[in-house]
Amino acid sequence: MPSSSTPSPSTWSTSCWRRCGARRAVTPISLSQHRPARRHHPPGRPRSSRPPPAPDARVLAVRLQAPGKALVLENVPVPNPSGTQVLVRVAGCGVCHTDLHIARGEMPRVVLPITLGHEVSGWVDAWGPEAAASLDAARLRRGDPVLVFGGWGCGECADCRSGEEQRCAAGSSPGFQVDGGYAERMLVPDARHLVPLGAVEPVRAAPLADAGLTPYRAVRRASPWLRPGARVLIIGFGGLGQFALQYLRRVADLRVGISEVSQEKVALALAMGADAATDATAPERVADDLGGPAEVAFDFVGTDATLALCAGLLAPGGLLMIVGEGGGALRFGFAAPAAESWATTSAWGSMEELRQVVAMAAAGALTWDVEPMPLAQAAAAHARLASGQVRGRIVLVPGVN
Repeated sequence: MPSSSTPSPSTWSTSCWRRCGARRAVTPISLSQHRPARRHHPPGRPRSSRPPPAPDARVLAVRLQAPGKALVLENVPVPNPSGTQVLVRVAGCGVCHTDLHIARGEMPRVVLPITLGHEVSGWVDAWGPEAAASLDAARLRRGDPVLVFGGWGCGECADCRSGEEQRCAAGSSPGFQVDGGYAERMLVPDARHLVPLGAVEPVRAAPLADAGLTPYRAVRRASPWLRPGARVLIIGFGGLGQFALQYLRRVADLRVGISEVSQEKVALALAMGADAATDATAPERVADDLGGPAEVAFDFVGTDATLALCAGLLAPGGLLMIVGEGGGALRFGFAAPAAESWATTSAWGSMEELRQVVAMAAAGALTWDVEPMPLAQAAAAHARLASGQVRGRIVLVPGVN
């Protein structure tokens, strides 16, 4: 268990993408030595933005008008960037369980109507008259492939100044408060929210913005508990859980077990290197297979049932990392879950952490499944994800791009 001098993760914060309750982050270990290479463009290339779109120019976007209503494919005006804004031509947008929660009206701080989607990749297409400096700082030009970082902070508060924009209390995110990437074009408030992709294929890169980033941060924050021989439990082996296992396998001498409802994903977990994996018929068996209760439990589902399962399998002094936003609640008292145990959430990830994830992907250190689907089939993609029929990540691809 962590010593008394080990810094603890923030506790008792609520679980939503625009989190602001975290107060103190664990000093992370380095999961990778990869750093993204800087791109140098030759001097003299034109830097002017495109002229503004014609007044009647339209693009396709998948919109949610009200909670519980069907997704609608609409023709909307082409976004016209102003100020420091950058217009991204969307290559692909991952479909996340959070999108399902938003569509059902189960998420707080969502502004409707809205274009969904927060896992967005694409190409720099145009920008506002005040964007040149941030584009220069990011070494970006028109046509460069980019991944969109979705934690758009105010840029001035303590969290933003420390590089933790995703925790900004005044911030916004695509697909939550502003239009996201289920569209042919998307506005980003500043080029500082764009990560160059280099040679990483843009459609394939889209899930890195959340499914790759969120578990990376969660594993880093759990680092004081990830000592040699530690037993680690992962609840849920979808897109995030699959990345989490890969990050954990980069830490020496851990025993990692998976609890997952899908038999196919149980088999996938074992094939990807899990030490144990069980299905929903006997989820508690994973602790027996690991040799005892878990020092760390990552819940990538977050329902009442999965939180209770994690609590029951947690060792004294252990850490419960709540990542999934399934709307569950955990009763936490002096003797439950376990003596001197810890519970915390993990809030998406920082811009620097996203750069590190992209660098790992570019170096071939990560694997993930992507299933492209046409943007017009967003409703079908939601239905498949809700029924558990997705192995990795569906990425919606605008036909025009």
